[in-house]
Amino acid sequence: MFKMQPIRQAALLLAATMLFLSLASSAFAHATTLWCYVENNQVYVEAFFMGGKKVQNAKVIAVNDKGEKILEGTTDKEGKFNFEPPYQGNMTILLKVDDAHGADFELTEEDFLDAAAETE
Repeated sequence: MFKMQPIRQAALLLAATMLFLSLASSAFAHATTLWCYVENNQVYVEAFFMGGKKVQNAKVIAVNDKGEKILEGTTDKEGKFNFEPPYQGNMTILLKVDDAHGADFELTEEDFLDAAAETE
């Protein structure tokens, strides 16, 4: 049986570890972040990749508690989209960048109530 020298063994292990870490950090660098908030009876959506690059032309879908689509739109060049919701209650905002990237954000009835209280 072939015995690997300890130096070669350590070098191979180090190279494999470096490769794994570079692939993992590359995937993390492209993770998407979605931030949503309510203000003046509007839902504001902001989408960006880790590192700050804006998510442009991504599909934004709002769904109700039953998973039914209530509206759809697209982020602009600043990674933003806003809409007047058809109701003020629990909903999920989904961001679809491509088959590998996306995010979601839960808005609750309380978010709408808090926003209304801030404008009073």
